[in-house]
Amino acid sequence: MLLRLLRSFFPVLTIALAVASCGYIPRQVAGLAVDSSWDALPLRKWLAEDRSEPVALAFCAPPECSPGLAVSVVRLTGKDADITEAVLKDPERLARALRSPAGRNKPVRTHITVERLTDGRYPGFAIDLAPADGSKRPAYGAAIGRREGEGLSVVLVIGEVQDAVRETAKQVAARELGS
Repeated sequence: MLLRLLRSFFPVLTIALAVASCGYIPRQVAGLAVDSSWDALPLRKWLAEDRSEPVALAFCAPPECSPGLAVSVVRLTGKDADITEAVLKDPERLARALRSPAGRNKPVRTHITVERLTDGRYPGFAIDLAPADGSKRPAYGAAIGRREGEGLSVVLVIGEVQDAVRETAKQVAARELGS
């Protein structure tokens, strides 16, 4: 479901951003290959709330690149930083919230698994989302964050192949957050 939404959103997002960013060269995400398969998006012209700031976003969509991946770097402050840091340290909180039927008309029919990423300096987790009936391929995500005073910088990766998502998250975090 998440991956389907992501796929359907990319063409519209790409066109809108291309039109809106005629005079701006976007920042590439550090740690990704510098080739024509990755496209950077111009986030600096987007409006963001005071407590979160998009830093960089890039995506690599098939057929130019396989597997498809979206990578972003976000800086959070205030309550959002605190909540996100807590989730990075205890990702089961996120899984419980996603599984919770509170405020939903339909029960959750998605198999959700989370796992802490513990082989780095910074807290993070991997998440797998798949339809409970197995009707569609799963979507994979990973998040790694670094506290910097009052702020929290977070690397987020979403994609179609679990190993690629996790490895990309680690590579980008090493470059964006420091190793």
